[in-house]
Amino acid sequence: MPVPRMRESPAAESRMPTVVYVDPDRAQLRLFEAEFGARFRLTLSSSAEELLEQVQAVAPVAALLADHASGRELLQAAPPALADTERLLVARRAELYAARAAVERGAASRCFLKPWVAGEVGAALEDAVRIFELRSQLRTLRSRLEQSERLASLGRVSAGIAHELAGPAAYVAENASALRRELAGVAAYVRRVSRIRPDARVLERLRELSEIVQDVEAGAEHVRQVSRGFTGQLRAEAPIERCDVPALVEQVARLVRPELRGRALLSVVGGPLEVQASPLRLTQVLINLLVNAGQAVASVERTEVGRVRVRWTTLATRGRIEVRDDGPGLPEAVKRGEHDALFTTKPPGSGTGLGLSLCHELVTEMGGTLELRSQSGHGTRGRIELPLAR
Repeated sequence: MPVPRMRESPAAESRMPTVVYVDPDRAQLRLFEAEFGARFRLTLSSSAEELLEQVQAVAPVAALLADHASGRELLQAAPPALADTERLLVARRAELYAARAAVERGAASRCFLKPWVAGEVGAALEDAVRIFELRSQLRTLRSRLEQSERLASLGRVSAGIAHELAGPAAYVAENASALRRELAGVAAYVRRVSRIRPDARVLERLRELSEIVQDVEAGAEHVRQVSRGFTGQLRAEAPIERCDVPALVEQVARLVRPELRGRALLSVVGGPLEVQASPLRLTQVLINLLVNAGQAVASVERTEVGRVRVRWTTLATRGRIEVRDDGPGLPEAVKRGEHDALFTTKPPGSGTGLGLSLCHELVTEMGGTLELRSQSGHGTRGRIELPLAR
């Protein structure tokens, strides 16, 4: 069996990459542990075959030191977990020529004569750990660069889409305004006729039509503002001002109710509250949270319709807005990736991965905080806190 040796270490040290030594000579393993146990996080094995079985559990492996016989087997069957590992060989004098040939082929980076000298091997291992860490940093930078390029491409595409949306949104807003004026004339006529022949149903329908037109105007104006924001003017046109939370939540509720219809019952609860915020940005955040909540409660089979609630309260210096749902809760992947742009768990074509990341950014820019709490099987709560209006 392998002889694993993971030193008990503090939290910071537990993140150190691993140094692996493979040698069938257990005396050499004990000597290696005594010499380097205080400097590196070690895993020791007496068999290449057994190490290959457990290597996934000890990754990331910064350096692999092996006697020539074991090393030959490891180099021939190296798993992906050892792809970035610095590989070092120790060889008896009779095996030294073959070990140097492996170095010349690029299969290993260095070889040492056995019995090895602690100073030489120690310096080589420190170099190997540094190289491994530099490779890890390079991968991280490459990933961030690729993400930045994707965001830039998405930004260019979004700007084009936003430009195309601006025209239709303007037409909708203008026609809704004209319809509201015409509807006012119709309403005045109906009220005159109702004095002679009252009809409560007609008056109720007129009231509903007026609310529908109002919602269309609000939705079209929101699309126009978001469109301008995509073209680079959002920061200049979204000033922080006194924001009436109950009125804003009511407007958001009207906008998202069609999205939630058949998925969840939406309720809003709260008293008077004014915060310092951008109404446009806060609207975007609440729409995103409510749509996500509706998708969450609809993602599981249930005998009754799900529930989504928006509740706001006043604290000492801040206002708090909470969005709760009784869905299945956030998957662990979402909890880990909620701050990452382009992270999404939705199927391809169903999400850009910008939702939660953008929400965090928008709330932070308004001087507030956004916190997501979730428990498996017990729903999710999004909590926004913003400064009270001055």
